[in-house]
Amino acid sequence: MQKLNEICSCESKANSETEFVGIRCEKSKEDGALETSIIFPLGYFKDDSALRELPEDELRECVVNLFTVLSDPSLQEQIHQNSSISTFAEEHGESEFPMVSYLNVIRNFLDFGYLDEKEILYKKGANGKISWGRTIKAVRPVITENEQNLVYLDFVARKVSYNEDTLITQVHKFCVHDALVKLGFLFGIDPSEEPQLDFDYDLFCNAIHSKLAKTFNDRDLRLLADLARIVEYLAGHKTEDGKTANEFYFGVNKFAPVWEAMVDKIFGKLPQGVTKDKFNPHLKFVVEGSRNGDGFNYQDEDNKDENHRSTLRPDTIMVMGEGVYILDSKYYKYGLTGFNSHLPGAESVCKQMAYAEYVETHWKEILGANGDSSNATHSQNDALPKPIYNAFIMPYCADAEKWDEIAAVAELPRNDVYAMKRAGYIYGDWKDRSKPYHKIHCILLDMKSVMRNYANNPAAQDELAELIKNS
Repeated sequence: MQKLNEICSCESKANSETEFVGIRCEKSKEDGALETSIIFPLGYFKDDSALRELPEDELRECVVNLFTVLSDPSLQEQIHQNSSISTFAEEHGESEFPMVSYLNVIRNFLDFGYLDEKEILYKKGANGKISWGRTIKAVRPVITENEQNLVYLDFVARKVSYNEDTLITQVHKFCVHDALVKLGFLFGIDPSEEPQLDFDYDLFCNAIHSKLAKTFNDRDLRLLADLARIVEYLAGHKTEDGKTANEFYFGVNKFAPVWEAMVDKIFGKLPQGVTKDKFNPHLKFVVEGSRNGDGFNYQDEDNKDENHRSTLRPDTIMVMGEGVYILDSKYYKYGLTGFNSHLPGAESVCKQMAYAEYVETHWKEILGANGDSSNATHSQNDALPKPIYNAFIMPYCADAEKWDEIAAVAELPRNDVYAMKRAGYIYGDWKDRSKPYHKIHCILLDMKSVMRNYANNPAAQDELAELIKNS
């Protein structure tokens, strides 16, 4: 069996646009043997040697955490809305590997064994749990001598009859075996007994749907749904001889949008009634000779949206009582190397300046008629918005001792705190640094703590605001 420490590694390419993060199992180019590799994102571990030193149980938790993040529907929705990211499988013309279903099937098997077809029987004199309702209806009692008591000498009992040879059991065994071949190493167990059936899509689907029609147990319903997803996946992944393929991929070629989505979930905070797109500056194309007051030419209906496609979108807006914080999530390697070459460049700096200047000059439009003045970026007496701050958020790997220290001070569980620190700031020499947003602060945020808990966190928002504002 493969050892986790031998197949796991860290994403290593700085500012990479193509580095894979996730799990892949593919044939070796040298001998054709299957090789499994799991790649973690930047900052989850300091390096491969630190990963190798972890106890296997702790590393197993990290792998499950990685799979949980990559399969989170709420993250996927945000990622696909804001970018053109595609998964590794999609780029290779394959359907997505149903990771959650595979893990669920293994866990269910370890907890409850195989799904058995069973029939509830009620028989007189049978061993089992007595059904008093059926006994009273079907059995004549004996009256005692004093005629004061009724005694039942026979009973109707409830008995469960199992049939190990039923089709649904064999389908379940097939899927469990396939799941353990692919992911059994994660649980420290070898594949189960060889399945008695060869893969047959129509036969397997009919068995699952037939069982679904007469199943009312929630746990079994969830299991059957997972089996159906696995069967659908396997139907599209066969070898030339008709066998199910053991090669699979689950992950992304670009982890930057995942990092951006998690950071936005933690720190995103807007006034009531204000939407994030209000903070987007737009590029507008004025057509010479246009008859429209806004300069747009709408005569070509097929290209009507072309005038609106050039839009700048800040990653995260955090509006606190004391100011507006414009955050740009950068999946860069600076937090691990400390090299200036791994910092954001001039293009990113200019965009942050543009975001801030847009907010400063358009704050009335941003708030709009539905803005809640009690939470607004300005007060009723202010002629200008509150101070605007800029920051880059980059991943790093915090020491375990730092985590413990933060958790002790916050009186929170270790997994509920975030390790963050300020690394300095970037500015353009064409600005005089007279305004807070002229300095773009570089904040390092621990990758592992983000991936373990990326829910909206007011305490983390306060800490980040203080870190930026007081520097």
